[in-house]
Order: sequence, then structure tokens, then C-alpha cells
Amino acid sequence: MTSKLPWGTQPNPLLLAPMQGVTNRGLREVFGTTVVPDALFTEFVRVRPGSATPVTNADFIEATTEVPGVPLVVQVIGSADEGVVQACQDLVSRGVQHINVNMGCPWGRMTSILAGGGMFSAPETVEPMLSELREIVPGSLSVKTRSGIDDERQIFEVMPAFEAAGIDFLVVHSRTVKQKYTGAANHDLTREIVERSGVPVIANGDVTTAVGAAEVVEATGAAGLMLGRGAIADPWLFNRIRGTAPDKPNGEERRQELACHLSMLLSAYETIFHGDAQILAKLKSVIAMIPDPDQARWCKSLKKQKRVLSLRTLLNDSVSSFESLRAVDLAESRHR
Repeated sequence: MTSKLPWGTQPNPLLLAPMQGVTNRGLREVFGTTVVPDALFTEFVRVRPGSATPVTNADFIEATTEVPGVPLVVQVIGSADEGVVQACQDLVSRGVQHINVNMGCPWGRMTSILAGGGMFSAPETVEPMLSELREIVPGSLSVKTRSGIDDERQIFEVMPAFEAAGIDFLVVHSRTVKQKYTGAANHDLTREIVERSGVPVIANGDVTTAVGAAEVVEATGAAGLMLGRGAIADPWLFNRIRGTAPDKPNGEERRQELACHLSMLLSAYETIFHGDAQILAKLKSVIAMIPDPDQARWCKSLKKQKRVLSLRTLLNDSVSSFESLRAVDLAESRHR
């Protein structure tokens, strides 16, 4: 039987998390062509209640723009009453294979209605909606969830609904909705969820190093990991976990890695956003997610730039400076 999982039979998959305002098709293209996650996730597709076209054309473009060779999972947010089922029908009709339902968004209206983290307020609505989606989705159907609204054990009330509806895997960020990103992800809870789940569980939350990734997998027994803010701060985290990139690069190497990544991201953003202000705002929002004290001054100088050309020059200078230092080091080593 062919696996419906986006990553197929690949063991211990590493997935790029869906992050609203961040994982647009430009960023996905850069990650998908450099570190190549085992699956990419879109930002959530918003459903417009009562509209003849519940999904906007902009969201359709995002949902159908793939990186060749890397499976794309489209995340939706909303409730059955808001047209999620119709929206997924439209997405599937345009070729979407994999759907993920957001049950964890901690921001704004998503917690005050039966959508995102708000779905915990009415657990009886979860199975009927997922069962309808199961009939529609040709590939994998999955859920990404927090552990509850304000009680981390709320998740155990809805897990039977996930399995009864026939989802293929579950992504768990072991924080409550009200925690947002404060405190620490409770991976002891993740372990308990893994033990009680009949479907593969992907662990999400606070994975920022290769050592930390190995510890989470060992402690939880999770089928794989989803990397979010840790991967935005350190794009080569995927390769560090795989053992194909240095776990702790020195300061110059780290700056070159970031400069190369941000330069590619800048080029990608120039193709989908318009004008220096919009392009720079998007790139600077990514730079703001790099909490590296050793690169703080450099990042600050990047965020000060007011033109795309000046920012690109600064990024290119960082790469050129590193390559010049490497050339001097190699020359000196030959004369020793």
C-alpha cells in the first residue's frame, strides 16, 4: 500500500513549519532549493465565510506554487460552518494533494471563533469536519495543533476525533494557545501524546540546535520534527540535524551562511513583492527573527537599509569579505 504521507517512507522527516506572514512561496523556494526539507507547508489559507469564492486568488497562487521535488502541504484555517470544506474542494480541484488543518493559531479572531485554537472550545465539531475533508483530500490529511487553549491536557479530548476521522499524521506544538510563544514547549507531554496516538506524531516547538533535535526525538519517540522559528533564525539547521553542516560554525562562517541565504531570499522577494518598501519590510521581518548576539550589529546594519540595492550590496560585501579571508587562510596554510 502506497503511503499517503507527504514524505513517503522517509524516516525521521524534517518539515518546515507553516508560519503566517513568513512561509510565503518566496521563502519556500529558497528553503526548498538549498536545505530541502522533507515537506514544505504554506501559510494558512483563510476561508471567506459566505463568499462564492471562499479562497482568494492570492491564496490559490500560494497553495499551488510548489518547489519541484519537495512535497507541499496546504494549511487551512476555519470551521465547517465557515466554508472550510468548500474551500478544500476548490483547492483539490486545482491540484492540491495534501491538506493540514490548523488547530493551534494563537492570534486574534482565530481563538474567538471555531477556528484555529478556538476549535478546542467545541471539540464536538472536530470529527465531522475532518471526516468530510477525509472524503475530499486525495493525499494526506493532517492536523497541526497546540495542546489546548489554557489547559495542556485538552488535546486528549480531541485526539479520538482525529483518529476516527482518519487523519494521516498529527503535528503537535506542546504549548497552549494562551502561552503563544512564552515559556517552553512541554515535550514530556509530546511523549505522552506519541504513546497514546494511533497515527505518526511530528514534534514541534523549541528545536533550535542539532543536539536539541536529537534530544527531542529520543525523549518523545516522535516520528519526525517540524522546524519553525529555529529554522528561520538558522536556515542550515536542517543540515546540521542531518549531519551535513557544522553544528557550531564560527562567526565568519555563520555570517556567510546568513548572507547567502538572505541574498537568495531578497532575489525571491523581488519577484513576488513590489517596490523597495514592501520587499524590505518582508526581508527585515525575517532578519528580526535571527536572535544571534554575535551577528546583532550586522543584522542591525541590514535593518537600517532603506533601498534594496544598498541592502544587496551589504550582503554581497559580507560574502566577499568571508571569501577573501578564506583565500588568505588557504595561502598561509600552503606556506607553512
